[in-house]
Amino acid sequence: MQIPKKQSTTSPLLKKLTLVSIIIILLIIVWNRINIISSEVQVAFDEVIIAQVEKGNLVREVRSSGTLVPIASNFLSATSSGQVQEIRLEASDVVEVGSVIMVLKNPELTQAVDEAKLEVEVLQSAFNSLQQRWQQTVMKQRIVVADFSSRYEMTKLRREANQRLLKTGAVSSIDYNESILLEKQLEFQHKLEIELLESLPKMQQAELVAAQAKINQATRHLLLQEKLADDLYVKATTKGILQEVTLQVGEPFKVGTVLARIAQQDNLKAELRVQESQVKDVKKGQEVVISAGGKLASGIVKRINPAVKDGVVIVDVHFTGDSLAGARPDLRIDGVIALEQIENVLKLKRPVYSQENSSSSLFVLDKSQGTAQRKLIKFGRSSVDAIEILSPLKEGDYVIVSSTNKYDKLNNFTLH
Repeated sequence: MQIPKKQSTTSPLLKKLTLVSIIIILLIIVWNRINIISSEVQVAFDEVIIAQVEKGNLVREVRSSGTLVPIASNFLSATSSGQVQEIRLEASDVVEVGSVIMVLKNPELTQAVDEAKLEVEVLQSAFNSLQQRWQQTVMKQRIVVADFSSRYEMTKLRREANQRLLKTGAVSSIDYNESILLEKQLEFQHKLEIELLESLPKMQQAELVAAQAKINQATRHLLLQEKLADDLYVKATTKGILQEVTLQVGEPFKVGTVLARIAQQDNLKAELRVQESQVKDVKKGQEVVISAGGKLASGIVKRINPAVKDGVVIVDVHFTGDSLAGARPDLRIDGVIALEQIENVLKLKRPVYSQENSSSSLFVLDKSQGTAQRKLIKFGRSSVDAIEILSPLKEGDYVIVSSTNKYDKLNNFTLH
């Protein structure tokens, strides 16, 4: 005879509830065990850095490093082609106006100077000769005028004599009329010669001006060649620091080649390398403190480069007072840009890895400062070494602000 199977009286719902209860009990046991283990972990006070939550003003700043660079560099370029013969000064040397940096050579330029000098001498000699010729021409014309003047006076006297003799019949009317015609002819020629003499100075001046213009042109060409020759001695045109000498001895160059670069020592600016994440609050006109070697100077943000390179943005700072003592181009400096001052806020010494307007878990000490418990802290705005606390801390709380990476699996521990 077949015995019928007993039907189970336990419902599936009851089984599920039982399973869930068992899991919850196990989790509670594990959690309590973790807390027990955590409370058993002891950390020495000197292993951590503890800061207190305070209420006061928060000065927002951005700190970055950078270098001093010249506001404007003086580039020395070649005015002719040639070859480097000698280098007398090297980069980083101090130069004065007129300091010879290098000596160049160009044989063709030396020959061109000699030819230009010869041309000026030839044209000057021709000018002197032209002056002499014109002096002789004027003198000859004066003689001609004087000769016609005397001949004219003679014919005038003869005509007057013939006029008196004509009345006595000693001279015929033909002779008398002939003397009148001769007088008129000489009078006319005398006037022409006088006009010619009077016009000679203008003609002389025109020719001499043309000759002088050729001399002036040749002289300018000579001065140009001499300047090009003098430029073979490359000289500093301003006082400063020699930043770069681009060529070496024996190296050829062409017109326009940059030979050297000079930075004015008293005309410098600071280039700060600000992190891309921090530059968003930097604005033109903000005050900056520049420091190097224990020396301080004040400045102002003048320009913010719109481009980002390697995660940083270049910020130009101009000095507002005296430049940094001992300032030199390429000097390493540190800068602190003052962004703003926030009044009457809760603030804390900035914990490691903390970011403004974010949240992070920190260990907060109890009133006895014997136990540290992990809490999620909400941050606001920040400065270089402090950060605004939004919640849930209050004034007077003590917080561990040093790295606690090795306690990441703990929620609390004791301090001793």
